[in-house]
Amino acid sequence: MIKKTMIRQSGLLMPVLLALALGACSSDSNTNPDDSGVDGVTTSSDDDPGGSTTGAGDTAGGTDTGGTTGTDTGGTTGTDTGTDTGTDTGSGTGDPIPVDDVPRDDTDNLPPPSVPELPDPDAAPIPSPDSEDFFGARLEIDDEQPVAGGAPTKPKNLRLDLVSNDWAEINWAPANDDGEVVQYNIYRNDGVTYEVRGDQTDTNGGTQREIDKIWKTTSFIDCNYTRFSDRLHNCDVNGPVPGETYTYEVSAIDNDGNESPVSEPLSVTFLKERNAPVPLYRDPYKSDQDTFVQEHDLSAVDYWIDEFDLVFGDEFDGGEIDPEKWQTTLTWGDNHIINGEQQYFVNTQAQPDFGYDPFSFTGDSMIVNAVPIPDELRTKLPPVCDEEDALGLDRCEFLSGAISSHDRFQFVYGYTEGRFKVSGAAGALSSFYLYHRYAGTGANFHGPEIDIIEYLGENPYGDEDAFQTYHYEDPSTEGNPVTRSAPTMAYQKPGGGTYADGNQWHTFGVLWEPQLVVWYIDGREVKRMFGPQVSRQPMNIVHYLVAGSGWAPTPDASNDSLFPMQFEADYIRVYQRDAYKSTVKFGE
Repeated sequence: MIKKTMIRQSGLLMPVLLALALGACSSDSNTNPDDSGVDGVTTSSDDDPGGSTTGAGDTAGGTDTGGTTGTDTGGTTGTDTGTDTGTDTGSGTGDPIPVDDVPRDDTDNLPPPSVPELPDPDAAPIPSPDSEDFFGARLEIDDEQPVAGGAPTKPKNLRLDLVSNDWAEINWAPANDDGEVVQYNIYRNDGVTYEVRGDQTDTNGGTQREIDKIWKTTSFIDCNYTRFSDRLHNCDVNGPVPGETYTYEVSAIDNDGNESPVSEPLSVTFLKERNAPVPLYRDPYKSDQDTFVQEHDLSAVDYWIDEFDLVFGDEFDGGEIDPEKWQTTLTWGDNHIINGEQQYFVNTQAQPDFGYDPFSFTGDSMIVNAVPIPDELRTKLPPVCDEEDALGLDRCEFLSGAISSHDRFQFVYGYTEGRFKVSGAAGALSSFYLYHRYAGTGANFHGPEIDIIEYLGENPYGDEDAFQTYHYEDPSTEGNPVTRSAPTMAYQKPGGGTYADGNQWHTFGVLWEPQLVVWYIDGREVKRMFGPQVSRQPMNIVHYLVAGSGWAPTPDASNDSLFPMQFEADYIRVYQRDAYKSTVKFGE
């Protein structure tokens, strides 16, 4: 049932459809998380002296080599189970959880804010997505009938799904033909032409899956540096320039060589690397009078955080996990292993007598500790640990911990920030992200994930950068979901070194607004993304430490000096503007 909620925004009552955010969160979604994710980094320049965003091509983070199957790891996106398979140990009352009004530290050495000017202040706002088809599943249908013996129908509904600084994802409806469509040509107005075919091959397993995904979903990323830096689409040469505008047209070619007329043109302006102007746009989840993102410099958190209030937080200054805020299991429980991960997350709430507690407390912080599993505890592992992993890695060789706010706290839109000491240990993957509780059904099918920080203690495929990315399920593939992922974005620590050096604290945050995501490290913008495929579903917070996976190398269990591997949290907080506070839900 579609629920209409009235949200107060700047003194106005704004009707907002929350079909996905509130009404569509049911247990009707019953698929499982897949092993999809990311395993490369986006290449781009950054002339800001504060830091740089770099890439290292197709093998920057993954195990896809030669003819191997590949791992597409580094993310957890998949559509989770419709009901929580973990043990529910909190109150579930739905009562708000009190939060202390803790002051946020200012960011050092910031220049005065500078609100970017719109290129054309008089331009009409970008039209709103259809409130009954937010993610465009119905736009995947072409009703035109082909002419016998003629060319395929002209590709319809060419549209922008997402755009960032140096990549954009476009989509179109599959063309029809009386024979078979075998190729699409994507024409860019600067002379670049990309060819997309269903029979293209690559010896790199992850790259092959990306090729197959492009064909199946008739979507294309210009340019996916993660997979095609120096192959097929040759992103190193053809990649778009931040801040520039390009025009795209798409044609279809059939098995007789007939080429259709080109689609209607699509103009895409890539975002500047920092403080890009956000165009005026309409959205059912946003008042037309709400111009917050146009009227603020979003390049640093300090410039706009005063417009937000703290709605959820944990300072981790107690001596145990707060069961009102967190579960010590993930939404899929312990009956599924993703990404070839080699640790077992001990659910201390459901298994207090397991024999190992991965969580320790200093009085001011919480530490997740990962260790090799003692032999005497192997009998307590679930059967999934004995199953053969698709990547050939040994399962449950380490013990670690995870916390998730699902069925405790969820929200739609806001700013989420954590202050951490990431692990620099070889084989450790420190993870902090937002994840959907339910993937949705029908036109609401989406299953989004926003990765705030993924940090490899040792990256065998490139530099030890901070990684951010975004995943979602293709809206037209419910029942046999296909995960679409942004190119993996990476950020180098300003001044050199890594974010694990010196065991220092760093903040990692994400601003999530209708159709907009901005990532921050230490209070400064590092990447942003805009478009209608940005999550609209309630999200919960996930924080854990991986020990070995298809992306992170297997830790050396014989090296006692490596353990315990640690990921320390000083705090996790969520802030919201008044416009979206009604989306907060506590308990189940």
